Order: sequence, then C-alpha cells, then structure tokens
Amino acid sequence: MYKARGMEGHTMGNRGFSFIEMLVVFIIVGVVVAFGMPRLRESLEKSNVRSAKAGMATLVAKARAAAVSRGCTATMSLTSGTVAISVCTVGGGGTQILGGVDSLAARYKVIMTASAPSMQFDPRGLSVNYSGMTVRFSNSSGSVSDSVIINPLGKVVRQ
Repeated sequence: MYKARGMEGHTMGNRGFSFIEMLVVFIIVGVVVAFGMPRLRESLEKSNVRSAKAGMATLVAKARAAAVSRGCTATMSLTSGTVAISVCTVGGGGTQILGGVDSLAARYKVIMTASAPSMQFDPRGLSVNYSGMTVRFSNSSGSVSDSVIINPLGKVVRQ
C-alpha cells in the first residue's frame, strides 16, 4: 500500500550550512570589500572636491546677484575654509552677512586655499578693480585637487 515518507534518513546536521562553508563565504566577501574600499574612498574624495567647487561657484553667483539687486558693493571674504558674503542692507543703512557664513571646507572635508582673501563685486556684478581669484580645493592627502577660477569680470570661468 501507500507508505508515508518521513525524515528517517535525515539528521539535524544535514540542514543549513556548515561552519566551513560560511567561513569561505565570509573570506570571499572580505577579499572583495578589501579590493573595493580604496576605489570607493577615492571616488568619495573626488565627489567632495567637485561638490565644494560647485558650492563655491554658487556663492560667487550669489555675491554678484546680491550686488546687482541691492545696487551696492558686495564682498565675498574667504578665511580658513569659510566664505562670507557681506552686502548693504535692503534699506541701505549698513551691511549684513548674506545667508550666514558657509564653511565649505568643513562640509565637504576638503582643504580650501584662495589666491586672495576677498573679492568685491560692484553694482553691475563686475569685480572691483578687475581683479581675479583662484580658489583651490584638495583632499587632505593632496591626491585629488581642482580649482575654481573667477575672472576679472567676476564670472566663474572654469568649473
């Protein structure tokens, strides 16, 4: 007749994975991660430098726009990795820091160096005294670096 099949030939040791199988899988995963980490770190550092450059270009555009819209000189000051834009108040009675002080270096974990401590934009959005500026960004080891060049007219010419 019909005989029910059971688990008579199986023991608890035959279920799942053995310790050796799991160990082999962990070793393979570890080797793959060990080879991938340096590339991942380098791409993250490149991304940080690119983001800092884009942030700097945005701040230059913001300073120029503030000078034009308020009809006065706007000053972009760069000190120890921070950027501050000071411009006249809307009523014209004094100056104010526009949008607070932005710490690009700390936010993107880069080193920021500028060829000049500040840059001014006149009410037309042009650089005062037609002076240009170069702002260089690099990672802590210096292996990844790039720069933003602001021409004498006050425009970002390389990004």
